[in-house]
Amino acid sequence: MLLSFFDDAQIDQLYPLTLTRPAADIRCGLLTIASKWCHLLHATAYGFDTRDYLQAKFNSIEHPNLRINGRLLPNPELLNSVRSLQDGQSLMANGTLLASKPGQTENIVEFAGTVAFISRPYDVFLQLKTEIETDIHLVIGERDGQLPSQSNRIIGPDRLFIEEGAKVEGAIFNTQNGPIYIGKNAEVMEGCLVRGPFAMAEGSVLKLGTKVYGPTALGPYCVAGGEINNIQMQAFSNKGHDGFLGNAVLGEWCNIGADSNCSNLKNNYEDVKVWNYNSGRFEKSGQQFCGLIMGDHSKCGINTMFNTGTVVGVSANIFGSGFPRQFIPDFAWGGASGFVTYKPDAAFKTASLVMPRRKKEFTEVEQNILQKVFDMTGEYRNWE
Repeated sequence: MLLSFFDDAQIDQLYPLTLTRPAADIRCGLLTIASKWCHLLHATAYGFDTRDYLQAKFNSIEHPNLRINGRLLPNPELLNSVRSLQDGQSLMANGTLLASKPGQTENIVEFAGTVAFISRPYDVFLQLKTEIETDIHLVIGERDGQLPSQSNRIIGPDRLFIEEGAKVEGAIFNTQNGPIYIGKNAEVMEGCLVRGPFAMAEGSVLKLGTKVYGPTALGPYCVAGGEINNIQMQAFSNKGHDGFLGNAVLGEWCNIGADSNCSNLKNNYEDVKVWNYNSGRFEKSGQQFCGLIMGDHSKCGINTMFNTGTVVGVSANIFGSGFPRQFIPDFAWGGASGFVTYKPDAAFKTASLVMPRRKKEFTEVEQNILQKVFDMTGEYRNWE
């Protein structure tokens, strides 16, 4: 089975997360959307049908057996319909293409079941409970993990899975509301308090005394500390110190400074408005709880304060006292007192120092993507 994940016309509704990746490369739970489908359909290979400037990193695949909308989350009923597609059939729901199977004929099959898309960045943390539980089941199958150390305490049913090589000592795990997964070579340091559903991927770390409220998921090689509640970290990102982060999505290569905090609830308890790149304005999210959305390679200094529903673009650097604006454009440098442009050469230099810390190289391909993002997002840097 060869799969191709395509980006549809709604891809810009997911900015800043999809400025640097196809929709199917978004991690929601333990796995990316693409990985979920590949597990379920037993794919032998997959690729992406995405925008030209991303294609060098996210390769396409020739002659796929099946094309799947990259924003689409799988569920059992949908999976059965996708598997049942015949050559030339397209599966649709309310005018949106879900999946198609190449063929000489073109027939439309209408799907009447439940469909879950990642349509806005905050949908990632809204879907976490279901996706974490599903992903853990997919990943562990019938395997047994390593036994937890007697220094840990487990509250609730036996739904703690620890992969080989993980270090887990002196922590309290509560599985009453959902399972907990500790990935290969991950580490949970002493004094951590973790409520499921929770998943941390390979190489990730919970620092001393971290308080985790589920549903929360950490991608590979992330570091978390302080207090976190209903957040998704994509990969290679750090929030390693005290401070609160809730109802949030962090991209890759982000860093949250010590004692930084983000509001996830307005003082008047009204629904949170969130910046939309496509419309160029703040729009009602329909959510009472919404914290921080941060694009790849963005950083904030110590004691940074983010207001409710703040959106930070790609390669931004935020610091200083006070609350910065609730939309911080890509390649912005500054804070509440104002911003200047974070020049690409300076951003590239930082990335070339950061990525080797996780044994990754800042390649020309990565640089070209960030340069393209800089060029695309100039209209939002209104100080230029």
